[in-house]
Amino acid sequence: MNISISDGVLRATIDTYGGKIVGLTDGRREYIWQDTCCYWPDRAGILFPTSGRVYGGEMTYAGKRYAMPLHGFAYTSEMKLKHKSSSALVLTLSGDGTDGIYPFPFEMRVTYTVTGKCLNVDATVTNTGVGEMYYTMGFHPWLNVPIESGHEFSEYSVCFPKAGDVHKCVMSDGVLDTGKREEYALCGNGIKLRHSLFDNDALMLDGTNGEAVILKKDGGMALALRYTGMPYIGLWHLEKREVPFLCLEPMTALPGRDGVTEDWSERKDVYRLERGQSKTTGIEIEILGNTGV
Repeated sequence: MNISISDGVLRATIDTYGGKIVGLTDGRREYIWQDTCCYWPDRAGILFPTSGRVYGGEMTYAGKRYAMPLHGFAYTSEMKLKHKSSSALVLTLSGDGTDGIYPFPFEMRVTYTVTGKCLNVDATVTNTGVGEMYYTMGFHPWLNVPIESGHEFSEYSVCFPKAGDVHKCVMSDGVLDTGKREEYALCGNGIKLRHSLFDNDALMLDGTNGEAVILKKDGGMALALRYTGMPYIGLWHLEKREVPFLCLEPMTALPGRDGVTEDWSERKDVYRLERGQSKTTGIEIEILGNTGV
């Protein structure tokens, strides 16, 4: 079910199936990719309790094996509408730890709020069980590039205004973490987009420090994604295809390690919550005016 919220400037449309952002418009242009019938049949939403793949499609905990699909299960789950106002809504998803996929009882509340030219998405996970729980979190907005009609994908760049020492996280052919890191030289503070960047799947980076801006060199509409506290971001579109969209995928942890069946209690970068504890992770998408590199 699609639900729209607006404060009069920006309208966001959210699908309760997976918590996906399926629309974001200021009335003049649409910023979220729409054409699912031509290139890809779906869009990923909330990535929980994993981001990316894990080796062998399974994880372990307390000596048991649990199937774990790509990007976890939240983005393929129907969420419940908990609250809605004109400019905000709250979706919830919960589990009792007995489904054979995820062994920890939890509740997740995802709050979507539109304010001015910004959409904020905040996912709060609460441990509703009696023991410690483990998870990672990510987001996966599909963004129209070019942003404005009449332009080309290659006219745009993704800039990282707060970048420090940026490294490429080298993935295996199966898009799993090899553990290798390579210095990644930015052009200025960004990456000039070209379709061939994604011939070998996603480009995974660390050191970007929580902000990415899609913009055109000679000015025009731009879009900022902020992901405070999330150390990694993936850039992706379909491999070896010239498609008019770009996915920016901020995440708290990388995909699983190549050749290693991960145990929840030992996985690197995992979030840990004690009984009754909660943690919020979020993103902000802001529509910017005319700007340039």
